[in-house]
Parts: sequence; C-alpha cells; structure tokens
Amino acid sequence: MLKSLFFGDRTVKQVLLGKTGIQVSELSFGSLILGRLQADLTEEEAAPAVAKAVELGINFFDTAQSYGTQKHLRLGLGRAVNDVVIATKTHARTREDAQKAFEESLKEFGRDYIDIYHCHLIESSDDLANRREVLDFLMELKEKGLIRATGASVHKVEAANVVAAEPDFDILFPVLNSQGLGIPDGSAEEMLQACQLAKTNGKGIYAMKPLAGGHLRGSPKEAFKYLQAPGLVDSICVGMKSPAEVEMNVSVFEGREVPQEVLAQVETVPRTLRIYNRCIGCGSCVEVCDQGALSLDYSQADEKRGKEAQSVVDVSRCILCGYCAEVCPQFVIRVV
Repeated sequence: MLKSLFFGDRTVKQVLLGKTGIQVSELSFGSLILGRLQADLTEEEAAPAVAKAVELGINFFDTAQSYGTQKHLRLGLGRAVNDVVIATKTHARTREDAQKAFEESLKEFGRDYIDIYHCHLIESSDDLANRREVLDFLMELKEKGLIRATGASVHKVEAANVVAAEPDFDILFPVLNSQGLGIPDGSAEEMLQACQLAKTNGKGIYAMKPLAGGHLRGSPKEAFKYLQAPGLVDSICVGMKSPAEVEMNVSVFEGREVPQEVLAQVETVPRTLRIYNRCIGCGSCVEVCDQGALSLDYSQADEKRGKEAQSVVDVSRCILCGYCAEVCPQFVIRVV
C-alpha cells in the first residue's frame, strides 16, 4: 500500500512498515552521522539537515541512545516532531536500564510516545535471551500505547534470522548493501534470505549501510536499486549531515538529476576512521568491532608513554559505524 505526500513540488512515496500500520517514507534519515561518534555536530549545526529532510518529504528518522542525537533531531524537527515517525534504540540488558533509556527518549523528544523502539545490535540467540527482560518491557510499553512497534538492529545474518523468527519483534533493521560490506558472518544474499523470512513472518524491514559506510558512494543509484529490486525492504536509511546531502540523496533516490549547485555543496572528501597516536593499545576498540577491521600493532609500543600498542584500521573492512569511538577510554578514535 503506497501513499504520496506533497511538499511544494516534491512527491515522496510512503509505504506501510510490515504489519505495524506505520507509514514511512521509502528514504529514511539516519542520524548516527550527526553525533559524537562521527561528525560531532552541535544540535544547532545538525538542525538544518533535519529540517531539510522534513521539507523534502522524509517522515522517518532513526537514532539511538548511544548516538547522542535525539536532541539533534528534536531541534531540527521543530513543530513536525509529532508528525513524523521516530525509531530509537537501547543497548540495555536490564529492565531498569531500558526504562531509563525510554524515559530519556520521551524527554529528549518532548513526546508522550515513541513510534519504534529497538534492541540495539542483537548478536545471537544467546544475546536475545540475555535481553529477554528488555524485550518483555518493550512489549508492556506497546500494550500501553507508549510505543507503536518493537524492533532490533543487526549486523549479522545469524542475528537477522533470530529476529526474523521472534514473534515479539515487529521490525528488522539489518546491514544490507550490494557488496555485503558490514555483514561479518555472511553475504548480501544470505542477509536477503533472512529478510525474506522476516517478511514472510509479517515484519517490517528497513536497511542500514546501503552505501557501506561510503565504500559505495560512487554509485548511489545502483546501491539503492539493489535494495529496492527484491521488494523486501520497506525503507532505506541513509546518514545525512547537511541540507545539500539531503537534497542529493532525495534526488538520486527519486531518479532525478542532482542539481550542480547541490553537488558543489556536498563534501566529496571520503570519510575515514582516524586513530590518533595517543592510543595506548588497550584493545577495547578491537573487542567491540564485529567487522574485524581493527587490530593492535605491538611494534608501536612505547613503554615510557605507557603505550602497549597502537590500534590500526583496515579501511577495506571498516563501515564507519563509530562504535569503536564510543568505547575508547582515551577518546582518540574519530570518524572524519
């Protein structure tokens, strides 16, 4: 079932997200890029991109407690905050922590409900079992009308199959792109099979990392078409940090030519993960990276500085998720 919204001379398609009854734009706004893990914009600096997305008809916005971007979205959405669909996530492992995260989300958005609440980055069936009380809490919130749908974000095929088979999840949010980049335990085709299972079980699906953290930025049309063609993905979530990037992605997504003045405003320098030499080699980033993109170079140890090693990145495997930056005790990792 499709619907069209009109914003000036723009037409934006919307689609039902699985069986949730929630209508979302086929292009959704990923806010990870705005926050401390990546571009590190202030709320005021991020607001114009969010406002531009609303202006051009995007009604679906994704964030997470760990991104630190809920306030960024709130400011940018302005009066539209109650007219859009908001998805957020928590890493909580206990009911108490999940309740705190939920209350924080309500406060930061200034709303009395959240559309979609995810268990952030489910890894396996064991991981889901360890978070069962969190999912039970989300189900209680859903029964009370405080959230509209439950979901889970995943990087792994194994986890996607777990979420697809779990009746208490309404939505699957997987890494998916034509090259399978960012899927540590399988291929794009195997992730599509998990999505097919989820779709068969009535779940809504929206995909992250369609451009593989920038690896596929040279051919966005083909990247989007790959996800649209099978008819499994309801919405494609793209990180955007400026009004020009929003305009570019909306134009590409709709098959329009990107205006030259817009292209001139879009930053063309590829982003990368930078690890400064203040790194002490604790290994926290290596442990959290499920892409196998990080390792420790012990040849760079410096006993005088208390440096055991230097963390190094394999850029061919890095998807610029920034989760390594989140756990770095020395704050020496940035996506730039």
